[in-house]
Order: sequence, then structure tokens, then C-alpha cells
Amino acid sequence: MRYPKGKRYFSNESALDQYRREVKFVPCPHCGRMGFLIGHGFLFGYAEAGQEIVVRGRRFFCSNRYRRRGCGLTFSVLLADVLVGFVVRTYTLFAFLQGVADGLSRKAAWGRVAGSFSLESGYRLWRRLSEAQTHIKAVLCRQRPPPYSTAAEPLVQVRDHLRYFFPTSDCLFTSFQRRFQTPLLG
Repeated sequence: MRYPKGKRYFSNESALDQYRREVKFVPCPHCGRMGFLIGHGFLFGYAEAGQEIVVRGRRFFCSNRYRRRGCGLTFSVLLADVLVGFVVRTYTLFAFLQGVADGLSRKAAWGRVAGSFSLESGYRLWRRLSEAQTHIKAVLCRQRPPPYSTAAEPLVQVRDHLRYFFPTSDCLFTSFQRRFQTPLLG
């Protein structure tokens, strides 16, 4: 039996560190036992600009060492602005969508926000976001029906639905991951 995942996305590194300090009171998402979780290191990745290495999250281990009754499995928790499997962060992907919603072509919108990333990366991200829109819509529609939208582009309709949930948010994708604790592109 799989247990509920609990918190998976955090707003910043200090919230991530606070979770690490309180992890003994969190049930393992695999076996459900409490008191056996320990920090198992950081998740690092490249920053969007340059070759700098940045923290993307942390790993935790359900200890089964020295006669402990944990399951021996690990799990990860991430910062809310991380897209799993991509160097690009949520705010870049959101700015890309915003550019398309403002009437730019995908190529022009990606060129405006991409920095040193190739055009292929932009098209790959657009395809992944298009594939994930049913997941995003399903999560949102469980809470509220979508608002009326005149947009022809389905992803712009998703943006409008997200704006309905997070009217003051700078990055709707980060807010989505933080509130619903589910990956945007997963």
C-alpha cells in the first residue's frame, strides 16, 4: 500500500530546511512509519544562467539500518520553482506561455525569455506543457470549474484557470506546484 505523499514542494530553502528539522514527525510516504526519516543529502542542478550549481531540493531516507524498522527507501522534496527533469525553472516556462498569450509566436516568445537555451528546448517544453494540460485541468477542476475564456489556445485557457486560483501570483506554475503538491509536467 502506498501512503499519501504529504508535502513535496516548498517555497524556499529555509522552508526546506525547516522540513528537514521536523522530518522525524513525518510519516514515510512508502511505508507510513514515523520516526525513521533522516536527511539524505541535497539535490543539486545547474542554474538557468551560467554553470553555477544550485540547490533544487533534498532527499530523505527511511532508515532500516541498525535494526531500525524503516523501509530503506528514499524520496525527494523540491523547491516549488523546479521543473523535474529540466534546468529551466517554472517562471521561465510561465513567461514563455505569457508571451504566446500576448500574441507572439512560440519562436519569438522563447527568444524573449530563453537566454542561452536552444529553440528546440522551447518547443520540447511547449510539447510537455501541452501534454500536461489535461493533468493540470483535472487538478484545477476538482476545486473549481474554469472561468469563461475566449482564448483559442488551450494552454492560455489553462493560464486563465490558474489566474482564477492565484490572482496575485507572479508565477502561476510555482503557485500551482506549491498549493497542490503535484508536479506541473508530471
